[in-house]
Amino acid sequence: MNGKTSGLFCAIARFNEESGKPLTGEGWTASVRDRDTLLDDHLGRVEVDADGVATFLLSVADIKSIDSPGERNPDLYFTLFYDGREVFRSEVIENVDFESLHRVSGDPVKITREFGPYTVKL
Repeated sequence: MNGKTSGLFCAIARFNEESGKPLTGEGWTASVRDRDTLLDDHLGRVEVDADGVATFLLSVADIKSIDSPGERNPDLYFTLFYDGREVFRSEVIENVDFESLHRVSGDPVKITREFGPYTVKL
């Protein structure tokens, strides 16, 4: 942690149907993981909202693990499920930096990051 953030970060993933419309309906959940050498870290699983959005609150403590004890920038990927069955997995976004500071003010600028929209073939 850089001392300017609380160690809590927000990752927002957007999912669309092939038509470009937001993915809607009941039964959709999404998870986010941090890819690591031995075992990927499960960082959260949430319901997808009516706008096709999954919002995750992440902790720097969850990003650090036994096979990546000093990790600061996770390698994230998102998995989409329908009624518990995996239907989509994103590419891995490497070295996601949630702790960047504004070069003038020194304030955190990336504690919330948005990913996608991911197009899901139904």
